[in-house]
Amino acid sequence: MSPDVIVVGAGAIGSSIAYQLAKAGLKVMVFERGQVGGEATGASAGMIQRHHGRDTTPAFAALAEESARLFPALADELRDRTGTDIGYRSAGRLQVAFSESDERALRAERAWEADRGAVVPWLDAAAVQVAEPAVNTAVRGAIYHADEYQLLPLAFAQTLARAAADLGAVVREGAAIDHLRIESERVVGVELTGESVLAGEVVIANGSWAGAWSHALGVSIPVRPARGQMVALRTPRTALRTVISAAAGYALTKPDGVTLVGTTVEDAGFDSRPTAAAIGALLASAAQLAPRLADATVVGAWAGLRPRTPDGMPLIGRVGAREGVILATGHFRQGILLAPITGELVADLVLGRRPRLPLDTFDPTRFLVRAA
Repeated sequence: MSPDVIVVGAGAIGSSIAYQLAKAGLKVMVFERGQVGGEATGASAGMIQRHHGRDTTPAFAALAEESARLFPALADELRDRTGTDIGYRSAGRLQVAFSESDERALRAERAWEADRGAVVPWLDAAAVQVAEPAVNTAVRGAIYHADEYQLLPLAFAQTLARAAADLGAVVREGAAIDHLRIESERVVGVELTGESVLAGEVVIANGSWAGAWSHALGVSIPVRPARGQMVALRTPRTALRTVISAAAGYALTKPDGVTLVGTTVEDAGFDSRPTAAAIGALLASAAQLAPRLADATVVGAWAGLRPRTPDGMPLIGRVGAREGVILATGHFRQGILLAPITGELVADLVLGRRPRLPLDTFDPTRFLVRAA
């Protein structure tokens, strides 16, 4: 098959793009060097957070809100197409304070959100303990975000890829791209060992590895991996009712009863090993958030490499004057949340439609403009 579009990478972002393109009737081929969802996507907690704090730009807030809005229909659509439940469930989040300074910061955060129309109740210590009996009794209060959700991240990416395949897309796992094929300044396909595949468009969506294409494209793709570590716990006691988050980390219970505790943000290059120091810190954080987790059994620990840009914003769009290539990477800790909207926006670009949201803030060439 000679595809219309090649997608490089099959995490949540790449799989979402492949699904939207296949749904639009295009011939799509996806190349994933490992397994679908096997990198940052599968290592994530699968939280869909709609509230991002005072340092959030209006453009990012609009992107996140629109993507969050797409999830209910997408979850139903994927279930109808594949029979798979991606685990999309309500997961209200308590953002807790254990110190006077934490409380001041949270109250200021709540006031900022309320000024922008968000319904964000403040719970005193007694109300927090009613909402989440497992929380540390040292809690002073909390913001409660009722309109947040979670899903099963690996199932999400794999179900998107399966739905794309059911629509005719070809998904190739264990297929590492050696080179981009470029003719007359246009990207016309990719080359693997002993194989060349041509396409009208190439979408680069391979997360932390996207920067490897900078030299071939002649532009800077300033994406670096940020290691995030996670610990999984199992306890015979009742699950957490809510997500509990604080400055030191978060804890949430998944549908299978496993409680996840995360996360770190480390500049460790492409080293994806979980470390003793980070695991110890996460376990201490778990005990602070919910003391009964100190008696839980550790059932797993892992790390993922999340693609981070210098300004924390994703790269979504064409690469300047270079034809035939689109970037969709740099989503950092929000790859799950932003997967639905990124898939739709990239489909708009490929099909020549006006994107449903402005992409200027996420233009991949913005760093070149600043340097000039």
